[in-house]
Amino acid sequence: MLEPELPFMISDNDRPVKSQELELDVERLAFGGKGVARRQGFVIFVEGAVPGDRVRARITRARRSYAEARVVELLNPSAERIEPACPHFGVCGGCSWQTLDYGAQLRYKDSQVRECLQHIGGLGGIGADGHAEVKTDEPLAADPIWRYRNKVEFSFANSEGSPARDGSGSETARQLNLGFHLPGEWRRVIDIEDCRLHSVTTNTIRNAVRDLTRESGLAAYDQQSESGFWRHLVLREGLNTGEIMVNIVTAPGDFPDAQGFADSLTAAFPVITSLLWSVNQTRASVATGFPFEVLAGRDHIFEEICGLRLKVAPSTFLQTNTLMAERLYRKALEYAGLQGGESVLDLYCGIGSIALLFGGGDRGVSGKSGAHAREVLGIEIVDDAVRLARENARANGTGNCDFISGKVRAVLKDLKLKNRPDLVILDPPRAGASKKEVQRILELGAERIVYVSCNASTLAGNASQLAEGGYRLARVGAVDMFPHTPHIEVVACFERGPAGPIT
Repeated sequence: MLEPELPFMISDNDRPVKSQELELDVERLAFGGKGVARRQGFVIFVEGAVPGDRVRARITRARRSYAEARVVELLNPSAERIEPACPHFGVCGGCSWQTLDYGAQLRYKDSQVRECLQHIGGLGGIGADGHAEVKTDEPLAADPIWRYRNKVEFSFANSEGSPARDGSGSETARQLNLGFHLPGEWRRVIDIEDCRLHSVTTNTIRNAVRDLTRESGLAAYDQQSESGFWRHLVLREGLNTGEIMVNIVTAPGDFPDAQGFADSLTAAFPVITSLLWSVNQTRASVATGFPFEVLAGRDHIFEEICGLRLKVAPSTFLQTNTLMAERLYRKALEYAGLQGGESVLDLYCGIGSIALLFGGGDRGVSGKSGAHAREVLGIEIVDDAVRLARENARANGTGNCDFISGKVRAVLKDLKLKNRPDLVILDPPRAGASKKEVQRILELGAERIVYVSCNASTLAGNASQLAEGGYRLARVGAVDMFPHTPHIEVVACFERGPAGPIT
């Protein structure tokens, strides 16, 4: 949780124990979003608290060096605390920062990026107070702060958490819930009416799907008994194109009146461009990556980002906040400082959005002039994503971009380049790049590395290895893709040269 270990004097008799209730003053936020309080120097992470709160909290986990707790009563609210906007807040486990003023959210996220780079990455100079410090660019605030998600996954569950059975022992359907899992309760789902993170249209579609599945007479899938049919609903929306993909995920079995289901849903919502049925034959509660059948429309939708028209399939990655993705990519382009004629490697390239932007694919659409790379080579492990990246390159007239399928580490090991790349871009998954992958990147010897990260802590770990390998962190800035949550996207630029403080 990124709380540095500090010496404290507390006896075993005074150490908090599970279920004990304490009055606590919350000082700040830890990485991950929990409040930090101290009792005789002993750190307690408090879920549901914001800095400045005085709360009564119940200990949920007690360890020798720290404890975790949950708020049971707000005794004196912080000046930064606000009323949550969502009617499901407090029951649903998402959007845990709704009670924190948005300006404060942004400030704490920026602070946590700096703390990660300092404490995990060991980066930064020495400030006037004698402590290490990391300077960051002004964080980019989200706009809007609601209705921003272009993808959302919902789970089905029977209303009492298990399949219902009639008197004969045969399975029957109880009332279906369709929404999000309650925190820590994998068999229970809160029935959502309006999730304010995605559009009114997709909320209305979700509710219509719930009504149609309730009429089917089939129960939701239950992992314990491995019975039931309905499992997940995945919605994707092209916010700039208006196209919507609806993917119903079920257990194996006959979809009752699938054609009637499709006709009813598409007649009510003509914006549905793609209606799919996926079958998950495993026990795992996973919503994507399965074979599917097209019930109506096509097997993809289109989205437009930075003037690029991108084809999006059900299992491919796309940033979930379209409007802020444009600002994120523009910041990466700014950090790259292209002069024209560079050779670029784009690692973990997905469907090619960053590669095409750097290759100049937006020029014909947006009419904006500027320097672009001479050539871009993207590497991505997902075969379908590489196929789409190539299609997107052709569709956007970007003939200087090519893509290779495979693991980054393996491809870089075998890649035969005539010259070293001028620039490496990487946008790895939340776990970051592995040590061996970073070593391969170091061996490339590029003058500049632009790193896009959805996890500041793993970025910091990779940054430390890059610094040891001769790269200096030149610029870093946060982009808020996920308001009302602790998550933050970060863009960092590394340049070859002697290690030193950020300027």
